[in-house]
Amino acid sequence: MSSKFDEATQRELQVFVEQETAKAQMQNTIHEFTNRCWESCIFSAKSNQLDAKETQCLQNCVGRFIDTSVFIVKRLQTNNNF
Repeated sequence: MSSKFDEATQRELQVFVEQETAKAQMQNTIHEFTNRCWESCIFSAKSNQLDAKETQCLQNCVGRFIDTSVFIVKRLQTNNNF
């Protein structure tokens, strides 16, 4: 950070940047699994509603994506502790 700011301001800016980065990463993750699941589960967007098969597929796809993401985060945390 720039030396123009006192330490408290530098810390505040650092926290802000970290929070905004985390938000951007979360939005990117949501966008990624939305695209991936849409491509995997939606075969015809002719109707304004999803059929039961598409709905179940989307729920399963998002669930798997979230479970995998949680697993990876836990594994990385475990590895960082050693």
